[in-house]
Amino acid sequence: MTQQNQSRYHRQELLAGIGPDGQARLRASHALVVGCGALGCAVVDILARAGIGRLTIVDRDIVERTNLQRQTLYSERDAANGTPKAIAAQRRVAEINPEVICRGEVDHVGPESVLSYARDTDVILDGLDNLHTRFLLNDVAVSLGKPYFYGGVVATRGMSMPVLRDEACLRCLFPDSSMQTGETCDTVGVLMSAVLAVSAHQATQAIKWIVGAHAAIDRSLWSMDAWTNRTTRVSLTNARDANCPCCAARNFEFLAGMHDDQAAILCGRNAVQIAPRRTGTNATMALDLRRAAVTLRAHGTFIERDGLLVGTFTSVRTNDDSAVELTLFPDGRAIVKGTTDEVFARSVYDRFVSGL
Repeated sequence: MTQQNQSRYHRQELLAGIGPDGQARLRASHALVVGCGALGCAVVDILARAGIGRLTIVDRDIVERTNLQRQTLYSERDAANGTPKAIAAQRRVAEINPEVICRGEVDHVGPESVLSYARDTDVILDGLDNLHTRFLLNDVAVSLGKPYFYGGVVATRGMSMPVLRDEACLRCLFPDSSMQTGETCDTVGVLMSAVLAVSAHQATQAIKWIVGAHAAIDRSLWSMDAWTNRTTRVSLTNARDANCPCCAARNFEFLAGMHDDQAAILCGRNAVQIAPRRTGTNATMALDLRRAAVTLRAHGTFIERDGLLVGTFTSVRTNDDSAVELTLFPDGRAIVKGTTDEVFARSVYDRFVSGL
């Protein structure tokens, strides 16, 4: 076989743990990546280059210039245009590996939507920056018996663990908000190399699952600090909690929407997302962004771009006299930028968006 006609995956197929059979399994598999910030970008890149057959990427946010330090799928053009991350990631995957069927969804993953994304997937990977949605993914993974690969990074520290059928889940180790330190990339920063270390661990465990090397999966809560050179593992072998509300009692509180929160401060964005809970007849209704633009232009400068309505208000300012920007999505979600005050963001939403 000449260099020219060798498989794209030739060096990967040489690995004893993968081989041609494992590569075929990758090609036949579908991965769901929820959140396409720093972790999600790296995970998507690894899986796309590895030859995953299908990728679904779900993210609620748009690309900003401060993302470019660590979010490897995006460009200056994406940041300048405020392109939705899911769309920019889909375009980049097509350039990395056109053999991958990739679908980018600009959406907030909540109790009403997560099942539709998770049912048809083989693995679920975490690219998130908030505890609430991680517990939601944990719920849906346990309820469907799907493998879920958790990862999280802040500053120079990160951790990762697998959630597998009939084994310890995320809430066995972190039953409540004790997992949340209060630190975010907005307050303490984030080191790209720490992101890459954690995402590599996540993606590698997912690849092991897909190719059938289940015994090789790292069944531990793996953590590291790239700055202090510390690495630790807490074994998950006997970590399953007989009183866990999720995997033991099968009480899927987050999936049921019992902890659903409409407002969320976006890490590193000086912004708040307002995601109205949508049920019943309004669950699938879409806003008419063209009509919304006409209404909002009476209060500022707004344009339609990449399926979104974006603009800046002239009729409202924050308490420190900063400009207030709005990004409005067809599903009724909005990002109010210029504040981290959830009450203020809700008031902007209620005043300008609720009646559209």
